[in-house]
Amino acid sequence: MSDTTRRRLDAATGIAFVVLMTVALFLPGQPPKAEDPIEKITAILIDERSAFLVGSYITGLGAMAYLWFLGSVRDYLRARGAGELTAAASAGGVFAITLLVLGMMMFNGVAFVAARLGDPALVRAFTDTGNIAIEMSKFGFGVFMLAVSRSGASSGLLPRWLVRLGAVSVPFMLASAVSLFMDRGIFQFGGVIDIGGGVPAQVWIVALSVVMMRKPDGRRAFSTLTV
Repeated sequence: MSDTTRRRLDAATGIAFVVLMTVALFLPGQPPKAEDPIEKITAILIDERSAFLVGSYITGLGAMAYLWFLGSVRDYLRARGAGELTAAASAGGVFAITLLVLGMMMFNGVAFVAARLGDPALVRAFTDTGNIAIEMSKFGFGVFMLAVSRSGASSGLLPRWLVRLGAVSVPFMLASAVSLFMDRGIFQFGGVIDIGGGVPAQVWIVALSVVMMRKPDGRRAFSTLTV
């Protein structure tokens, strides 16, 4: 296998991450909303137990793909003289995936046995903590996206449209994190804004993967743009 092929496969792990995590999140159906009564949440955890448990395995695969992607992004930038803020990008990425996995494991863990014990306080505590962890992961993804965009823009390594997409996606994603203190309405966890807020970031990660796959040698074919 050539070095170019290996680099393209490394870059493709970003796409794999988005696909795997999307499947893991929505395999049990639409996420419960913050305002849902505990009886409804418990019923979902029991009825969709198998989906939650399979989702745990898929989440692990998604985490592997993302951590590999972080390494490939760092190497892609640093090897081509665009090493600015790569440490911040890696730190933000690790912070994000850790909290995302932790939050999803809270749901999957309570679905394993605890939901069937019929303790509403326990179920509520686990699911609310899981929601908070998932929302907090958005701040880590924001650091990752901004740092990579800044590094790629200042060096001309990333195209302008990708940098601009990152600059727009991060505020949109952070605005959706207001579900941390909203327990009803469209801004609550599981609501339209919360779910939609992560879509531009997912599109950006897929786009970054595609750019890296198309130009694995990192030729500086893009004009610079400061962000």
